[in-house]
Amino acid sequence: MSVSTPPKFRAFPHLNTPVFHGFVGSRHRLGAVAAEVFDRDRLPDRFIRALCARRVLNPKEVLESFELHHRARRRVRRPVVADLCCGHGLTGVLFAMSERSVEQVLLIDRTRPASVDAVLDAAEEVAPWVLPKVRYIESDLEGAPSHLPAGAAVVGVHACGVLTDQCIDTALTTRGPLALMPCCYRNARRKGPAGLRKALGTETAIDVDRTYRLNAAGYTVDWTAIPSSVTPMNRVLIGTPPRARS
Repeated sequence: MSVSTPPKFRAFPHLNTPVFHGFVGSRHRLGAVAAEVFDRDRLPDRFIRALCARRVLNPKEVLESFELHHRARRRVRRPVVADLCCGHGLTGVLFAMSERSVEQVLLIDRTRPASVDAVLDAAEEVAPWVLPKVRYIESDLEGAPSHLPAGAAVVGVHACGVLTDQCIDTALTTRGPLALMPCCYRNARRKGPAGLRKALGTETAIDVDRTYRLNAAGYTVDWTAIPSSVTPMNRVLIGTPPRARS
């Protein structure tokens, strides 16, 4: 996506230095180099170094989750947070680790990958309060609402195409806030008006359509973005239901 001012790293501001540009979008697994990049005595750095020791995930995956969490945490944190199409579950784990008001995190995906165990093991090493909060549920998205209480928050990082639309369905069912980083727009449920597709491009038109859908349900929706050096699919939609507005 294009914005007038390129978004900067917020969770790790030192990554805004140009020397890290090639590193932040890397798909090579975390290891010794990443451990040197995240060498500070802060919980987020210690957690990433624990992930490095287990050689799980890559800088791109890690920074997608950290940067979305940093942008959405105040708007999305609720007693129950659901990380949908969670894959490795890192985004949900960050809510369990960093937000005192979050009492339970549900990691929901069709199958549980082996990387989840490594992420949880790394989290337990640096933040032992995380594991009692986290539960993994193997379910498709159609079944996700049945596992969530009213008001539960929904987060989703790169739920492909129509799966982002189904994440919105889930949030509208729970009437909770949501934070989504869409991708794979070719498979979205609706393409948006043809005029908008022509003027703004398909991806923006689809997210405009999603925004209007949430607005029609009473949500306030804001657009933000993480740095495009991490991923070109960097737009973040943050929606707040009416009862949660301040």
